[in-house]
Amino acid sequence: MERQLQKLSWLNIQKLVPADIDTIIFPVGTVEAHGSACIGTDNYIPETIAEGIADRINALIAPTVNYGITKSLYRYNGGSCIKPETFRLYIRDILDSFVDSGFKNIILMNGHGGNNADLKPVAYEFHKEQSANIAVIHWWDLCHQVTEDFFGHPGGHAGTDETAMVQAIDPSYADESLFDPELVYHFRYGADVYPIPGSILVAKEGVGHPNFDVEQAKEYRKKVVETVGDFVEMVLGRWKKFGL
Repeated sequence: MERQLQKLSWLNIQKLVPADIDTIIFPVGTVEAHGSACIGTDNYIPETIAEGIADRINALIAPTVNYGITKSLYRYNGGSCIKPETFRLYIRDILDSFVDSGFKNIILMNGHGGNNADLKPVAYEFHKEQSANIAVIHWWDLCHQVTEDFFGHPGGHAGTDETAMVQAIDPSYADESLFDPELVYHFRYGADVYPIPGSILVAKEGVGHPNFDVEQAKEYRKKVVETVGDFVEMVLGRWKKFGL
């Protein structure tokens, strides 16, 4: 069946929600530099995960919020940023709209680390005031062990993991010919730099660079989707079991 909310008529939705479907996946990202990968990386990844798990958890997929909170990479060409206070209000209004449409469970699929700190209080206040269920998924954190096991090292911003995920969607989304080792910045605590001197950020020097292996990328995407799906299925099952 069609899982994209915006491709359905309101009459379809009226019949489906909440009688047959009470869960919606809500992808949220931003637009910012990702090395030689596309600036929409943080939007495409939560979308592909949502598409990968929607049938499994019987959910619809909301249109993506493509603009988020971009800070240290804002001045790289094409980047955009929403003020945190604006972002929080906007996300909250959308969440409230889901409840008004009959959804009981919201899986907010976050694709951007800069959104984390603001999504947490929004989710808590929404849950408290609406008595609705919400899980905010930061896929790269949830799948950190998957990444280490699969690649043999941690991921990073526009590193092996993110670049692999967008390449699995479309190989043209990451251009190996544009890769330059000086795009890589070894992030160190103890220094706050604006703009950050590199658009590929790794936690350990010399580790986590994109490898542009498309076939490996497809296998990695499968593992990420499976891991996120396992977790979300468990959460939904527990909510139901406990009458929440």
